[in-house]
Amino acid sequence: MSATVVALAPVAPSLIIVDTSVLLQVIATEQLGCLRGLRSCFGIQSAIVDAVHSEASTILKTVPRFMGRQEQLKRACTNGTLPVVSRDWMMASYGGTGSALLQQINAKGEELAGHVDRGEAYSHAASACLDSLIATNDTNAVNVLIRMKEFVPRPVLRFWDLMVLAFQSDLLTAAECDKVRQTLAKLNERTDPAFKGRPFMEGLSNFYPRIVDGTKDPVGAREPQERMDFRLPIHRLTAAPAI
Repeated sequence: MSATVVALAPVAPSLIIVDTSVLLQVIATEQLGCLRGLRSCFGIQSAIVDAVHSEASTILKTVPRFMGRQEQLKRACTNGTLPVVSRDWMMASYGGTGSALLQQINAKGEELAGHVDRGEAYSHAASACLDSLIATNDTNAVNVLIRMKEFVPRPVLRFWDLMVLAFQSDLLTAAECDKVRQTLAKLNERTDPAFKGRPFMEGLSNFYPRIVDGTKDPVGAREPQERMDFRLPIHRLTAAPAI
């Protein structure tokens, strides 16, 4: 088992690996457009590993509160919004090193699967091997890997980091963010404590965004609220979003 320390992500991230917990909330709240906005505005591609694709596909078919949304995942994976980290995608994205990198991801994912859930294991493996950010709500898995001294790029993004970035970047309005909050509550989905039982704008003052639009005025809490809070400013590529 490798023994590495928690490390900072690149200053200008180009990839976010999305785990099952965040993916399901993005789909359930119909916010795949935010992922397209990340790509068009900031040049940041979102992707999922095969283990997450399998987990999410099964949940979307069998868990009542998520059923009926399979087509959203299918479209996102085929139109470039949320590609699966496959051999073809790796070769297209990383050229001659793609195959070797995928082998590293699979080997590390299999190793980590003995300690955390399979989707989390392969998502963190991809994040580490590709030196990319990860979006996950599973703080337990993150803490397990940190205690193991595994490589966990920071900041570790949560669902609400993506939504607040979309709000700050004018991809979503405050009313749309509050609708997202209400939808999660109706589904009995876990949400950040800052937004639990509070309107979006009220909760925002207690939420510390871990990724922010450096070209916009700051939003949210000024000081870190949790041990893993670390803020990464990013800068947009274009003046107008296209989602």
